[in-house]
Amino acid sequence: MSESVAAPLSPDDMTDAQRERRRHLLDTVIAMLGETSPDRIQMREVSDRSGVALGTLYRYFPAKQHLLAASMAAWNDILADRLVEERAAGTRGRAHGSVLERVIDLYTRQMKAFQRGPNFARLEVELQTSDDAYVRDTLDERSAVNRKALFELMDGVPAERARLASLSIGSTMLNSLVLWTTGRIGFPEALRNVQDVSRLVLGDQ
Repeated sequence: MSESVAAPLSPDDMTDAQRERRRHLLDTVIAMLGETSPDRIQMREVSDRSGVALGTLYRYFPAKQHLLAASMAAWNDILADRLVEERAAGTRGRAHGSVLERVIDLYTRQMKAFQRGPNFARLEVELQTSDDAYVRDTLDERSAVNRKALFELMDGVPAERARLASLSIGSTMLNSLVLWTTGRIGFPEALRNVQDVSRLVLGDQ
């Protein structure tokens, strides 16, 4: 079990200036994850690179894992916003394809985002095994947002089948990330696993 630490400050309880500072911290960590693995990121370096005092950083995020979890959620929001913008601009014809095509497109985009940022894949695997309450709650909130987007793509699919599809594809994706980040399979196989399970559970949609 992890040691008990204080919970991070909620953005809802922050001033506009504090929320902006928090956002800057998360952007700094996202940039750092583009360069180095999560285990090599140190709170002191985050403070130095962001220009936010170390004491302030610890008031916002009492533990490094809290900061990493919040950064992961922020990175997920960036990807989700980009997808919404592209659909609104009509830059991807898949938005009007079959349910299967739309779901495969979504998961393929998510997997390729991990391919471009393998340290985010490593962090995803690490956070999924955390027993910290804040980390679990942060991942649960992110998952709820992602499920909502997925279920919108599966409009017309019976609720129970949509639930099982979400569970099956999501579990396959996480397992594939574990195997890929530990060098047991290559990325093409990891991506194919996710696409194949999507076809298996939604093949006639």
